[in-house]
Amino acid sequence: MISLGVDIGGTGAKCVAFSEEGKQEAISYREYPNPAGKTDLDPLVLAEAAFQVIADCVAALARPMSVGAITVSSFGESFVPIDDKGQPLTDIIMYFADTGSGEFDALVKRVGEETFMDITLTKPDAFYSLSKMLHTRQLASRPVWKHLLISGYICYCLSGETTIDTSLACRTLLFDVKKRDWSDELLLASGFKREQMPAVLPAGTALGPLKPEVARRLGLPDTCQVVIGAHDQVVNALACGVKGEGDAADVTGTTESIAPFFGAIPPGFDFQLSNYACVPYLNTPGYVTYAYNISGGAVVRWFRDSLAAHLSQEAGEAGLNLYDLLNRQCPKEPGQLMMLPFLQGMGGTPDIEPQARGLIYGLSMNTSRRDIYRAILEGLSYEMAINLDALSDFGIRPRRLYACGGGARSPVWLQIKADVWNREVIPVLTEETGALGSAILGFAALGGQKDLPALASAFVRHGEPIRPDSRRAAYYQGQLKRYKRIREMLMEEISQKERVSR
Repeated sequence: MISLGVDIGGTGAKCVAFSEEGKQEAISYREYPNPAGKTDLDPLVLAEAAFQVIADCVAALARPMSVGAITVSSFGESFVPIDDKGQPLTDIIMYFADTGSGEFDALVKRVGEETFMDITLTKPDAFYSLSKMLHTRQLASRPVWKHLLISGYICYCLSGETTIDTSLACRTLLFDVKKRDWSDELLLASGFKREQMPAVLPAGTALGPLKPEVARRLGLPDTCQVVIGAHDQVVNALACGVKGEGDAADVTGTTESIAPFFGAIPPGFDFQLSNYACVPYLNTPGYVTYAYNISGGAVVRWFRDSLAAHLSQEAGEAGLNLYDLLNRQCPKEPGQLMMLPFLQGMGGTPDIEPQARGLIYGLSMNTSRRDIYRAILEGLSYEMAINLDALSDFGIRPRRLYACGGGARSPVWLQIKADVWNREVIPVLTEETGALGSAILGFAALGGQKDLPALASAFVRHGEPIRPDSRRAAYYQGQLKRYKRIREMLMEEISQKERVSR
């Protein structure tokens, strides 16, 4: 039996086929034809990309008729409004778009920030679906029948069913996390109807077989089941081996996110006010949150393209990609240079400050390009250390961080993380964790397994743990204090400018 895991990302769609033994049988990826930074996307373009990667992946299989399930997971916050004939009514507003408005602000003021946090376990912000839904309501030419989040929209295109899983419902600001249901109070206050929202089902629920015409187009048996996936961070955590207290997934791509497991909702509202959300973790009794920094791998890529592009020929002659060459040339020991990596502003947790900008402190005539590269990796690690400290204040203390994504392929960065965080970092050998997590949900749906983390353990492959070096870890504790002082100075300067402008 083969399970297809479909991972719908912000810039492209991916499909990976896995066997019951966890072997990757085929893979396909397609970018959307959207300019970088464009804040909307045609739903039909998205659907075509998803269909095409599935068809390409199936075409590469020796036994396409053995595919038993397709599971779709995706990024959150964005959605497709459709009419009662299934036609999209507007473009998709991408998750990173600014949809703040007077209407949203007035709604939060009328309902109350604490009411939102008590129901959704999330601080209300225009980042989430609700603000985008209010905006879309003004644009749609016909009444909205359903608001389908991204994975739900692709599943609808495949099966005709309108559903979503709990983890993606949490990204709307309309979901009662404790009741595991849409909030009638918030729907009424915002002017949306319950019947406009998709049915909320557990991740890994089979929705039914492919529509016959879809099965024919994709080259799949019409018995193939469509399975609802989850938020991309949740399926990444599943494929990393997160299953209980002390576990966390560290996903480093364009952004970096640490998703720790915890057993109980922190009391009060301080957790939400620090921009952390409480998200039920699949069908376990626990939760995960997302501690993240928008300036993750994007800053490393900026360095590669802006300051190291001239090394491409040298890398090619050595049979390396440019990142491998940079890691090989990186200084072995920590330096004094300090990098605040806010090239896109300070975005994520526990602080959001869009006006923040990057800073390199400690430059001298002896500073080399290699020193700057290491300082970037250290600065990104310091920023996540601040998150780990903040989580610790709420009793969430991950001891094992399972590293995946592009950043996990850098042994230099993994060692820096282990030393800065002073805890074990375990690389995940499977590169396509989002797709693997989705495929695992497909196998669970076909086999009826209820313990998803236990099922995942048969598929997860870990490398040798990276343990902190005690000498460097002690040095980094001092450096982290310096980093925090410089960071606080930066934030105070921004506050002063804002006070003067008012």
